[in-house]
Amino acid sequence: MASRKEQKEAARAERLAAEQALSERERMVRRLQIVAGVVIAALAVVAVAIALSIGGAAPAGLIVNKGDQQLVISSVQSALKGIPQSGAHLGNPHAPVTMTYYGDLECPICKGFTLQGGFPQLLSTDIRRGKVQVDYRAFQTATQSPTTFQTQQVAALAAGKQNHFWDYVEFFYHEQGPESTGYVNETYLQGLAKQVPGLNFSTWQSARNDAALVSQVQADEAAGRTAGVQGTPTLILHGPRGTQALAAVPDYPQLEQAIKSVA
Repeated sequence: MASRKEQKEAARAERLAAEQALSERERMVRRLQIVAGVVIAALAVVAVAIALSIGGAAPAGLIVNKGDQQLVISSVQSALKGIPQSGAHLGNPHAPVTMTYYGDLECPICKGFTLQGGFPQLLSTDIRRGKVQVDYRAFQTATQSPTTFQTQQVAALAAGKQNHFWDYVEFFYHEQGPESTGYVNETYLQGLAKQVPGLNFSTWQSARNDAALVSQVQADEAAGRTAGVQGTPTLILHGPRGTQALAAVPDYPQLEQAIKSVA
């Protein structure tokens, strides 16, 4: 049986290979979007990406340019406005299909899937229309330090106590720093929280000391290991007709097909 270190090295190699595949898939998706027409949320994401490429991000990942920061805020608000949130849950709790999303906030492939892969269209269609609900579960892959992993995931869950978990996650992915550079620190985590519209910063800070949130992160990882999760993102869809796991990074047509198979 492979050691934990060997499993992490293998998972990292898979992530790097998946990043290349994701880049090619994104190029194909962009070509299809030109033909079909890009939805408003996708346009906002593209605008943010262009702004960041010009140089709006600080070395730690945080955006310091106010104009670029406002682009991110507008993009996140547009994507999530009107969609119910409760803790790490997103969408109508009575939706017939539940997608469990195992992720690591420092995982670049999770970022690609959430901001540019199949997730934005899933969010603007099936989740917004009440057909699919999402449960996010923490699972360490890209984050090197277990302590940092726990701290950043608890920070997101603390925002979730004010129904802003997914806002915090989206901001984290938009302003994610380079992998293995140790950019996640208190300045970074607090900087993200201060960008979330409607989040009470003092209440968020206090919630970070809630031991129940640490327990939730630990329970998420235990559930992932039980489910056989080896990398992130791993998506498991549950519906009236069964369960289907997606270990690769799916585009929206693949997500749609999986949803139909379990709905």
